[in-house]
Amino acid sequence: MKKTKDGPARDDETADSPVDVEEDARDEAPATKSGTTTPEATTPGTTKSGATESGTVESSGSPELEEPLEIEPPLDAAIRERDELKSLVQRVQADFVNYRNRVSAERDEIRRSATRRIALKVLDVVDQFDSALDAERPEGVSESWIEGIDGIRRSLVQALTSEGIEPFESSGELFDPRFHEALLTAESDEVPSSTVLNVLRKGYKMGDDVIRAAQVQISIVPDRSSDTSDTEQKDG
Repeated sequence: MKKTKDGPARDDETADSPVDVEEDARDEAPATKSGTTTPEATTPGTTKSGATESGTVESSGSPELEEPLEIEPPLDAAIRERDELKSLVQRVQADFVNYRNRVSAERDEIRRSATRRIALKVLDVVDQFDSALDAERPEGVSESWIEGIDGIRRSLVQALTSEGIEPFESSGELFDPRFHEALLTAESDEVPSSTVLNVLRKGYKMGDDVIRAAQVQISIVPDRSSDTSDTEQKDG
């Protein structure tokens, strides 16, 4: 404290002049021009965090309800997995059986097709032997030579028979385009029309399939018109 002549003592450290108080107030006030922000204004009854005075938070929309998770029991999951694997194995097994049957059928068809193709070539050779044996025997040819040719023919026929290839009878049968190939016709009153009179070349079957049709001569109905005209001329 300092005493003065005109008045009471003044405390230099605590007493400030009005000018100093205003300067201190300006220093403590927030500066808005320098880029600092002012505190956000709040509406009555709310706080900065958006909570009301009662303490509840306002939501922007209706909340989504989550479905509760259903946990499958371990035993049920194991049973379901077992059934799925069992069904898968059954389908695979059925597909494999179908595949095996299809491959077997295709293999049999390939074998039959190859056998049929070779058999037709062998049958041509058999036909040539048949033609040679049916022809007039030349002079000077011994009987043993003829028997040798016939033995070769029989061997070829036996080879074909071992593969299920055999000739079928056609003589006296009615003409059937599945088994016969008509090359010649002849008039006949003794048998019905379209009856096989002669077999020109034998037909062969492999099982139930015809691999070569028989070439035959069939009968036809005689033409009676010429006989009627001849009779009328004689009567006239």
